[in-house]
Amino acid sequence: MKNVMLLLMLIGCFVAPKQALVAQDAKQVLNKSIAAIDNAKTLKYRMKFKERLVSGWNVSEVSTKLYVKPFKVYIKTIAPDKDIEMLYCDGSNGGKCKVKPNGFPYVNVNLHPTSSHIMKTQHHPPTDSGFQKFKKLMQSAMTRAGADFDKIAKVTGSTSFDGKDCYILQINDPTFAFTNYTVKSGQSLYDIAREKLVAEYMILENNKGISDFFDIKTGQVLKIPTSYSKKTTLYIDKKTNMPIYQKMEDNKGLFEEYEFYNLGINPTFAPNEFTEDYVEYGF
Repeated sequence: MKNVMLLLMLIGCFVAPKQALVAQDAKQVLNKSIAAIDNAKTLKYRMKFKERLVSGWNVSEVSTKLYVKPFKVYIKTIAPDKDIEMLYCDGSNGGKCKVKPNGFPYVNVNLHPTSSHIMKTQHHPPTDSGFQKFKKLMQSAMTRAGADFDKIAKVTGSTSFDGKDCYILQINDPTFAFTNYTVKSGQSLYDIAREKLVAEYMILENNKGISDFFDIKTGQVLKIPTSYSKKTTLYIDKKTNMPIYQKMEDNKGLFEEYEFYNLGINPTFAPNEFTEDYVEYGF
């Protein structure tokens, strides 16, 4: 019996350090993810997403290609509407998206990225594609929490997603609430959301009588969230450090969820791949 107890104690001595080595610090994991995002100059992926709308849920799937800087993005819908195409490039087409509707006959149209036609059934404009907005949100969360970040953010385990081994990282914001904000001259909900780094659609949803993102006036008092989400769940790919799954919840529950599949980091694109004349496009 003594030999058995001694053996167990020895095993424990070797196992304990190994367990300590696999523990991950949430801030360290996020900082690696932010660095990975900075190193991604071009991206290609398929994305499934679910967003809560006043009228119900937007459950969609798109294929996306983009340059980070200068920003260029091509998006093609997969479901539920198929083969709608959007092309946007900084500094061209008067700052508008070239949009090809699906179905025949069709007429290509030029729309501002935040126009009501594009935004009526989704949370984000095409100019938010990629991971740059996510990076800003995570940097803001770490800055606001300061030394308390390790109390609200935890790596809770590992999971497999899209065939990749991922850290599960959860951030719980105990300060999440709604506060009053007075609209400044010329502001839209997009301007307020970018100033405060909060979700523009959450503002729209929580202020009755506002019909779209521009239906506000100077001096109007709005209820806005104090942070982007109450609870955030992330899957961070251990190999690439990219946040390939993102789930945001507020005081009502699920607000938005984004799943990135077949993520290509720094793919090479043809010289004309972000023009409407590219052979694979239907503009």
